[in-house]
Amino acid sequence: MAGAQADRGGVSRVRPVFSARALAFADWLLGFAEREHVRLPEHRTFALPQASLRIGYSATEYAKLCDRVYLSPSCLSGDRGEVTLAVLDYETWPHAPRWLGSRPDFHEVTTTLAGHGLRGAYDPEHQTWDIYHPGRALGVRVMQAASARPPWEASFPLRLLLHWAGRSRDNVIVHAGTLGYVGRGVLLAGAGGAGKSGTTLAGILSGLSSVGDDYVAICANGGVVEARPVMRLMKQDIPGLKRLGLRAGEGALAASPNWQGKIEFDFEALSPGARVDRLVMTAILIPHLSRSPLTAFRPASSREAMLAMAPSSLFQLFGSWREDFGFIASIARALPAFHLELSEDPSEIAAAIRAFMENGAR
Repeated sequence: MAGAQADRGGVSRVRPVFSARALAFADWLLGFAEREHVRLPEHRTFALPQASLRIGYSATEYAKLCDRVYLSPSCLSGDRGEVTLAVLDYETWPHAPRWLGSRPDFHEVTTTLAGHGLRGAYDPEHQTWDIYHPGRALGVRVMQAASARPPWEASFPLRLLLHWAGRSRDNVIVHAGTLGYVGRGVLLAGAGGAGKSGTTLAGILSGLSSVGDDYVAICANGGVVEARPVMRLMKQDIPGLKRLGLRAGEGALAASPNWQGKIEFDFEALSPGARVDRLVMTAILIPHLSRSPLTAFRPASSREAMLAMAPSSLFQLFGSWREDFGFIASIARALPAFHLELSEDPSEIAAAIRAFMENGAR
């Protein structure tokens, strides 16, 4: 878990000369992004539960990636702070600041900036920088070219910047699915392949609501745990779609799979009315593909719930590991948890989860 290792490292392990250069580069890049923002050819406004994102892009191609994934401000209620992000690439914006010298070490970048109140990451394979200043609500991405990106970028563009921009003391983006009924909901947590996405989609097609699958924002305040949307897309593999009577390329479903071999789609377009603004969480469910005749619920410990949520969230959304780990642990302690033994009937699974939410977590 690269992000967690870097967060634990501490600034004492960073070379002093590198630390000074990295901080100077981060400051230079942030200042440049702030000045250039108004001059960038593409601008968008998207919404997170805790932040209104004003994003400027040097490349139209990258702006379109975000258009298909993120929510407009009209989709979310409530007051939000404003965050400014600049997305730059050297191909279309060649005068953007460049790191000079040898290629930096991933851990040193993250550790150095964290030790000085900044969030930051460097992808050595794609030579991409992400830097965020929480105090100034200002962030910047700089990359070689809009097309020179990792394959997963199209499914969750700028995920680290959005994670840092949307983070607060009581609000964190986590890797989980959600299902709800009349305002109350459950978190679906676990490793990939456990059945989270299939269960979420089965529930939506059977009339349950959701704030999203894969990545959702969790807010804990005054003893109430809420889940709110981060993105409009869900994804499911082709065999999973077939089990639900769906086919790639039909309706809201994309025809071609993404980098994981999964079909991406806007679940609100697939099932109008399914996406809601918020859900009050009543439990954490940990799915298992048990092939049982009927779906069953077994009590799980808070430790099991934490282990179901934390590894994937911290691996994919790093840079604030200590705070995020503590937040996830507090959610695992606050909500009752259950192992969800899944049957082979999607409609029966959805009905069982609806009954569980109607009757209360017990």
